[in-house]
Amino acid sequence: MVFGLSSLRSAPCLPTALLAIIAALGCAPMAARAADLESVLAGQTNMTTFRELVKDHPDIFTKLPSGITIAAPNDNAFDKLGNFDEWRDNKTHVEAVLKYHVMPKVVSMPSIIKGDSIWAPTLLTDPAFSPIKGGQRLILTKQPGGEVVFTSGFANRGTVLVEDIEWDKGLVQVIDSVMRIPENLESTARNAYHDMTAFLGALYAADLYDELILPAKDITIFAPTNAAFQKLASTFSTLPKAQLRSILRYHIIPGEVSQIWEFKNASSLATAEKNQSIHILRHTNFIFANSAQMLQTDILIANGAVHLIDNVLNPKSNITRPDVEATSQKPVFTVAGTQTGTGTAVPTPFTEHLPCTVSCPVTEVASRTETTGGPTRTVQQGGVGPTSTNGGVGGARCTGMVGVGMGAVMGVGAWIGL
Repeated sequence: MVFGLSSLRSAPCLPTALLAIIAALGCAPMAARAADLESVLAGQTNMTTFRELVKDHPDIFTKLPSGITIAAPNDNAFDKLGNFDEWRDNKTHVEAVLKYHVMPKVVSMPSIIKGDSIWAPTLLTDPAFSPIKGGQRLILTKQPGGEVVFTSGFANRGTVLVEDIEWDKGLVQVIDSVMRIPENLESTARNAYHDMTAFLGALYAADLYDELILPAKDITIFAPTNAAFQKLASTFSTLPKAQLRSILRYHIIPGEVSQIWEFKNASSLATAEKNQSIHILRHTNFIFANSAQMLQTDILIANGAVHLIDNVLNPKSNITRPDVEATSQKPVFTVAGTQTGTGTAVPTPFTEHLPCTVSCPVTEVASRTETTGGPTRTVQQGGVGPTSTNGGVGGARCTGMVGVGMGAVMGVGAWIGL
């Protein structure tokens, strides 16, 4: 038998207080409780793999506080890895990747303004993968069409397919790619952003990579493109090492990770070169560091961010401002001899200083051990291989696939299925 509220009120055996409670419940509907994570994921199609990973790693997902956003890759995203079984066997790496997909705050996709980006910290705070304060970052950008794109290390991107799915501790965003943990500058330059290999080589030539870049906890780098160094090849060929160190230190902002939206017009950034600053100029849609235009911004690396610029900065010409009407900016160094051409057919300065990897065919080998918080890597040096993998560079130490160093346990080839 089913009793209505009126019949309950007339029941002689119910106390007055209980009738009052029942009446209150009848007048005000109870708030619906959001489903748990497993129920929410089960309600989505094409989510089998991520559901299995959630079940396999309860230490991550059963202890989450409220106010969480999870970027949940669908099955197609895992299929893109090409070697999922091998990937899954590395428990340390998988746990790091899963934490990298969890943001410790509610991030609603409709709240992001079109054209804007936000840098969202994640639960990946292990120093072996995230030597920056507050957890390794993801970049979320609202495209003109309204879709939101997640960007991670190596410019790996994933589009949100289903947004703002509520669960009892926050939101789930279904994405179409597995986000890649950012790696160190060397791995990123060699394997993803080849246009800054000259800058990387210059850091090695000046003995600054191990001294300044690798141990940094938070860092912003303005990296000139290969073409910027090619224009000044004759100038840099005779440059004293002390002067090269000064120039390179001027491209590095220690102690902070600065994104493009933080660069305010007429602001200054203190560099690793003592008592020297870089000056920011914003003009319409262009951003300049001194007179160098930023060509590509917000490149994620393990310990910070890199911004590609079109000129080598000069600490002795730090008051130089750009010609905002020009299509390209002039070098701020006196060019020795004739300015050289640019492109892959032209030798790229400093790449001969890039250390060999263990796969290089070398004749004389000296090695050093590099520990970066991730795996320990032995790097071969001193032997000259027959060719270089950098186009147009003759007589350089070979620069084949490098170990990933900080920020990953598996090699690059293992990630992309090579």
